[in-house]
Amino acid sequence: MDDILFNAAISANDRFFEENRDEILNLEQGTEGRNSTILHVAAKFGNVQIMKRVLDLKPSLLYKTNCEGNTALHIAASLGHSDMTKLLIMYANRQEVEMRKELLRKQNRENSTALHEAIKYNHYAIVELLIREDSGLTLFTNIYGESPLFLAVDRRFYQIALHIIETVADCDYGGRNGKNVLHSAVINRVKSDFVHKILEKFPDAILKEDDSGRIPLHYAAHIGSVDVVELFLQKNDSVAYKTDKEGMSALHSSAKKGNGGVMRAIIKRCPYACELLDKKRRTALHFAVESGSIIAVNILLKELAFGDLINEKEKDGNTAFHLAAINRHYRILARLARDRRVDKLAMNEERMITAEIVQLDNQLLPLEKKLIIRFCKLKQEDGVQTPKEGRIIEIEGKEAEAASDDQDISKFSLTSLTIITTVTFAAAMQVPGGYDNKTGTPILLNNMFFILFLLFDSLSFISSAAVLMIHFMNSMLKTSANNKPRKMSGPINQNLGHLTYFCIYFMYVAYLMSMAAIITGRNYKVFMVGK
Repeated sequence: MDDILFNAAISANDRFFEENRDEILNLEQGTEGRNSTILHVAAKFGNVQIMKRVLDLKPSLLYKTNCEGNTALHIAASLGHSDMTKLLIMYANRQEVEMRKELLRKQNRENSTALHEAIKYNHYAIVELLIREDSGLTLFTNIYGESPLFLAVDRRFYQIALHIIETVADCDYGGRNGKNVLHSAVINRVKSDFVHKILEKFPDAILKEDDSGRIPLHYAAHIGSVDVVELFLQKNDSVAYKTDKEGMSALHSSAKKGNGGVMRAIIKRCPYACELLDKKRRTALHFAVESGSIIAVNILLKELAFGDLINEKEKDGNTAFHLAAINRHYRILARLARDRRVDKLAMNEERMITAEIVQLDNQLLPLEKKLIIRFCKLKQEDGVQTPKEGRIIEIEGKEAEAASDDQDISKFSLTSLTIITTVTFAAAMQVPGGYDNKTGTPILLNNMFFILFLLFDSLSFISSAAVLMIHFMNSMLKTSANNKPRKMSGPINQNLGHLTYFCIYFMYVAYLMSMAAIITGRNYKVFMVGK
């Protein structure tokens, strides 16, 4: 296209078009790059008068497409130029019926019609106009499988979606990746009354699976939309037994997310859904435990329909009790341990019971393991040692042997602390510089370094004495089983280590201050005193 002609279309130079009428009649080529005709340019910049002149001279440009397959109608609809869209449709209506439909139903490289383009950018007036001219446009889908209705719901343009639902008798409701408009409505968390209208219009959509095998109920359960789930179950309760390609039901999905309201709604309406297993033979309880949802676990344990499934094993032989220990969900482990129906000595494929999983967890301290095992009652309390318990004791023996070095270090630390306490106490009694024979007060009392010496010496003594007291109190607490001192937990040991470090540090500073006080003597005073 000539640059002069292009600029005339942009600037709406009507006089230029009048003076160059013969040249325009012979014009068919488009611009370089996008291959846009002068009609595309006029539609782009919203010049209605120029469009009229061009269409009067060259009506065949109505059907010309650019490199993206867009007609001038596609561009006008996407940019929201209502007047231009009406004008283009008016000129198309002058053609034969088939030619008029050809323009309205023209698809670009993505198979999108002008209706798709208008919906993408929420141009309601243009959508209404196009559907009034040809309601069959709602049956077209683009290369992604998106129908106009799906596109409107997916982009949350509910006014457009309601217009299509209420005015078009027959329209497509499919979307991308096998989803349909009901999938999209659930995912976008629309209100249940809107979902109800979709169900009335497309009752079969409730059973349609997407590419992952999930029906709309799966997404409602995952999100936790209780009212939508109840609506689906009222319409067709068989959807509760539908599983996706991984074998997961809606109950599995809700248990995985801990959506208690959805779980209650499904079990109340369809109790047999508790029996469903996924392709790894996991029950809803397995999913609830793995996700760490105590709410979901409590719901399932209280349901009579789930009573015989509590000790169900998945493909690796793990019960829900095993998985609670494997995933370190100890609150759930304790909750399961309180239920008498739980088999605490069940073995998985690796021939391990739950207590052994806890014992072999390297991220737990020995005391933490002992507390978990006792609190969750993972061992029998009748005094009889089972073979499994024997293996636990063997593991504990190995851990005790591995901890012997730590005990030697602990004894060395106690000896050091005793020496520090003794030295700091003696230094406080025999202060640097001695005492005044007349008054009995320290000679260097007014020396700043002497005061700092007293401060740090006292801190060192108090810290070391505190650590010794804690060790003493710990040795007084005997365990009821073997009458051996309790082993302190990790945080206590760590804090005692820090306190011991400060003991040594304070003693070192106190020594430096005593040397400074002796060197400076009585002349280095903190307060002004008389001669």
